[in-house]
Amino acid sequence: MKSDCLQRFIFDNAPIRGEWVSLQESWQEVLNRRQYPTAIRRVLGEMMGAAALLTATVKISGRLVLQIRSEGPVSLMMVECTSENTLRAFAQWDGEVSDEAGLVDLTGGGTLAITIEAEGAKQPYQGVVSLQGNSITETLETYFEQSEQLATKIWLYANEHNVAGLFLQQLPSEEAQKEQAEEDWSRVSQLAATITDEELLTLEIETLLHRLFHEEQVRLYEPAPLKFSCTCSRARVAETIGMLGQAEAEEIIDSEGSIEVACEFCNEHYHFDRVDVTELFTNTVSTEGDPDTLH
Repeated sequence: MKSDCLQRFIFDNAPIRGEWVSLQESWQEVLNRRQYPTAIRRVLGEMMGAAALLTATVKISGRLVLQIRSEGPVSLMMVECTSENTLRAFAQWDGEVSDEAGLVDLTGGGTLAITIEAEGAKQPYQGVVSLQGNSITETLETYFEQSEQLATKIWLYANEHNVAGLFLQQLPSEEAQKEQAEEDWSRVSQLAATITDEELLTLEIETLLHRLFHEEQVRLYEPAPLKFSCTCSRARVAETIGMLGQAEAEEIIDSEGSIEVACEFCNEHYHFDRVDVTELFTNTVSTEGDPDTLH
């Protein structure tokens, strides 16, 4: 089984495109940094697979973020995938969560936001949809139907070891070809609907496509490798502390003894003591007063 990659495919005999994703090492990187209850782990894994599929669909230089906000036990779930094929994810929750809990149990409703930040764009694009049914797939399919007006089918599966996903989308067609396009979509989507979770999780993409579409003309593209990566760093945290201002930073030091910041995504902890904070603001003042410094 290919580890951590995404492959695109198209149907030469029908206006339909598809994608397949498999995550292992990057998913384990997420799980190794925080212990998630089974139900949360399942939904977060599905979101991670979905983010990889959607990022390949939009084809931008930048990043795509999937974010669930709710008033249920899980207040926040967030996944980021970049055009550099990197992924990271985390969830925030409170209290006990049943292993059998579904999306509605975890969130009590809420919304899913899809944010696309393209390099050079003045502002990000964001689409928001209410959580539909009891799965991420239902919510995303509803989003595409309402916002993009493109027939879309998504299959996602996640366990403690792997994440896998399959994506099919009908492409726009000429008015004279609408009827044939609908017949093609009906046929291909029905064939895809026969897939099982086990097949999605265990079969190589070549075997899977042959199993589902052996009578279709499918063209498979080269795989794109994916990996876990977090953009946090001590320097970025220092910038954040600098935005607090020296007085407030020193007040925290007086009260807590140090400033500790943990990255939500990778759970890396950064510690700044009084010496660190003093040096931070001393360097800031020195740099700001240097007319030869480039910013």
